[in-house]
Amino acid sequence: MNDTINLLMNHMSIRKYKDQKVEKEIVDTIIKCGQMAPTSSHFQHYTIIEIKDQSKKEFLSEIAGGQRWVKEAPLVLLFCADLNRGKKYFEDTDKEVFSNTECYTVAVIDASLALQKSFIAAQSLGLGGVVVGGIRNDVEALSKEFKLPEMVAPLCLLCLGYPDENPGLKPRLPQEEIHKVDFYDDSNQELLINEYNQTVKDYYIERTDGKTQDTWTKRSGSYLMAKTRDEVGVFFRKIGFLKK
Repeated sequence: MNDTINLLMNHMSIRKYKDQKVEKEIVDTIIKCGQMAPTSSHFQHYTIIEIKDQSKKEFLSEIAGGQRWVKEAPLVLLFCADLNRGKKYFEDTDKEVFSNTECYTVAVIDASLALQKSFIAAQSLGLGGVVVGGIRNDVEALSKEFKLPEMVAPLCLLCLGYPDENPGLKPRLPQEEIHKVDFYDDSNQELLINEYNQTVKDYYIERTDGKTQDTWTKRSGSYLMAKTRDEVGVFFRKIGFLKK
């Protein structure tokens, strides 16, 4: 197993950081690596905003439901799907096309790939971090705070710093459930999910000394219904996305 595979196989979310600044040279490298991510047709439909102002970190932490690592992380990056740039500068285009679902999808994928490349680069440099989607609890307030123009959608944060914890690896779904060959085979799905539920339950029992005994399906269902965020789609349409 090479170093890259080892890095990927040992990914974990880090929410506690040492009191150590991330140097500008490292920040620049992380961003440059993010820019080297695959991008549909070379569109580069994303923007990354580095949050340095502590009061803005506090603002984001509050929106995200009080997630303290947002205000404590030495490096916080806001990833946005950005169709504003293309709409203004792409030549020989029907401007209405930027409001279709395909363009939104491309922008979200572009931003997500850039985030993942940035995250891996940071991990390879000794940092750890966590992706925070809780900022979508109030996308309108967030857009105003960071002066996002129309056709720029805030998606999530990447919080980074030098790790001051080791939370351990969280078990993933069985590979057989994720990896299909030639068609969507769900003939063994119920068995696989039941087995995985027990694996996750055992993980939480061990991690919390029995205080939490959730299965994957129970925990995921509860989280989903606790933050449906229906207003995200309403606001994104308001700023020009997903109109057709």
